[in-house]
Amino acid sequence: MGGRIRRISVFAIVFLSLFLAACGQGPSPSGQTGGAGEPASSGALEVVTSITPIADMIRQVGGDRVHATALVPPGADPHDYSPTPADVRTVSQAKLFVANGLGAETYIQKLIQSSGRSDLKIITLSNGLPVLGQGEGGTGNPHMWLDPNYAVKYTEKIRDALIEVDPAGAAEYRSRAQTYIGQLQDLDKWIRSEIAQIPADRRTMVVFHDAWPYFCKEYGLEQVYLAGSSGAEPSPRDYAKIVQTVRDRHVPAVFGEAGFNPKLISRLAEDTGVRFVDNLLDDTVGGPGSATYIDMMKFDVQTIVSALKGTS
Repeated sequence: MGGRIRRISVFAIVFLSLFLAACGQGPSPSGQTGGAGEPASSGALEVVTSITPIADMIRQVGGDRVHATALVPPGADPHDYSPTPADVRTVSQAKLFVANGLGAETYIQKLIQSSGRSDLKIITLSNGLPVLGQGEGGTGNPHMWLDPNYAVKYTEKIRDALIEVDPAGAAEYRSRAQTYIGQLQDLDKWIRSEIAQIPADRRTMVVFHDAWPYFCKEYGLEQVYLAGSSGAEPSPRDYAKIVQTVRDRHVPAVFGEAGFNPKLISRLAEDTGVRFVDNLLDDTVGGPGSATYIDMMKFDVQTIVSALKGTS
């Protein structure tokens, strides 16, 4: 996410009015959440997070005891996210906020303040985990969830936080987390077997923005990106270097990502004569082919492997 994160500049002007508007609205209709959430169950623990992959992890661990809401809906750009009155209301009713951290939720403190929930428990999943690259404000790249091994660590932290706010569900949370961690470990093994099909000289992954360093490091690929953590386009000189890299390494395909303007990366494909693949899902759970985080990862891996196995 680091390449798309932008500071929300309108908070100071409009957030009080957003909160007042939220206070005047009734509860959301059943099934209406800020992202990929399911209809709330009576008495379920309300948990809020930023993006849909994390919301799915929360649901996998929490089961029916938890109602997880992602503020950013599937297919939307989380880096351009601006809280709505409904989001303020959702946070005001939550028992737990699960943040990714590393600049992925630059709005969080003002959102919490506007919701009137200074007492809300907040956990940050990336805290204490090995960090790669640079993100917003030099904090490090936030896209840890694209490596299932980091997703295991996320799951453990989610489990522990749910137990803390809902001790009565401890046994269920532990059991469900153990099952899900096993599924994530199986996913990791499957990814390794899939990536092994890519010839060693075709393991350069050219993407629009700097979302894949954790994935590439773990699975033996090299990421080349056009837009870095600031979201700025490359200079003409840097763009020319990327073009030359694609040509020199005989890269068979370049990848766009859902929610991003494909103009620049498609131009790179045209300038180099390679295939343009425009459907990677780095933070979209709940859309076609990505009902769960594991589904999303399998979709992406199959897309990557199929494209990079191609001939130049």
